[in-house]
This record gives sequence, structure tokens and C-alpha cells, in this order.
Amino acid sequence: MKRRAALLLFAAAPFAMQACAAEPAAKRFETGRLTIAGEPFAAAEIIDARALPDINKKVGVMLTLTPAAAKRLGEISRALVGKPMLVALDGKTLGAELIRKPVTGGVIEIPGRWSLSDAEALARRISGRDPLPDDLGGE
Repeated sequence: MKRRAALLLFAAAPFAMQACAAEPAAKRFETGRLTIAGEPFAAAEIIDARALPDINKKVGVMLTLTPAAAKRLGEISRALVGKPMLVALDGKTLGAELIRKPVTGGVIEIPGRWSLSDAEALARRISGRDPLPDDLGGE
């Protein structure tokens, strides 16, 4: 019985590989050096980066961090309560918001100051990929 199951799996393998090959690979973009409060955050620590339009027609960028990076950001921001937290990419300041309480949710917003296309390009440069889809297949 084990041999028969192994043969079935072996026979199905080429079809599974073809199905995987048919799926488009996620497009990767060149990343920059992101720092938050002077601490480097790698593109791998960014779950999602996306342009975030607001009601005043300004466009910012929202970053969602991995759980480990979120914990680190919480520790960093805890030490900055009452002070600004500088966010920079390749040494260029993107924003510096006053921290009123520690950032514990792993999501930060860099306030709007870009066009939509510029904010989308900036988000790709931070994360190295397109933002996650808004709908992950749920109803």
C-alpha cells in the first residue's frame, strides 16, 4: 500500500510542478535602506507597504511590520514617547511624527505628502514588492 501511494505521489508531481510554474511570480523591486528612529528595518520585516490616500487628497504610506519587527518598533517607540520618531529611506527623511504612546500594533503611517503614483513607488521601494491585495479571497 505504501509503495502504491508513493507511486501516485510521484506520478502527480509533474502536474503539481506545472501548476506552480503557471502561477505568476511576485514581481520584486529594488529596495532602499529603511530606518525608523535610526534603527534599520529590512524589506523582509515589512509584511505590506501601500499608498494611503486621505480625505484631504493627500497620499501617505502605511507600513505593516512582521510580529518580530512590530515588537522591536514597540520597544523603540516606548523610549520616544513625547519625542519625534524619524522615518527615513536611504538617509532621506520621509516623516517625523511625535510619539504620544508606544506603537504596539506593528503598523505605522507616514503622513501624506506625495502624489498617488509617487507614494505607490515609495511603498514598493520600502517593501520590494507590490502591496498585498485588499481582498484575500474571502467573501
